[in-house]
Amino acid sequence: MSNIYIDHASHAIGLDHKKPYKRHGKLFYRPYRNYYDASPKDCEVWETMVNAGYAEAGRKNRNGGRMYWLTRKGLDWIGEKLGIKIYDEED
Repeated sequence: MSNIYIDHASHAIGLDHKKPYKRHGKLFYRPYRNYYDASPKDCEVWETMVNAGYAEAGRKNRNGGRMYWLTRKGLDWIGEKLGIKIYDEED
């Protein structure tokens, strides 16, 4: 997958605003959110992640966009790509 998937997933969990913390030489991150309010043009990217099992989707809104969020598999995938242990916000 290209960087657009990583960018969207990172934004969904707030990694573009809050940095991971380091403990014993490893990076960890506890998301303060897990959602992405996608415009119709972003839905194609997110639907690819849904089909891979990395995300789930809500209903379409009146403008054609949707709300998406990462699954545990998606959190593990983005964490592996970035070298960060990412906790589920419900953990």
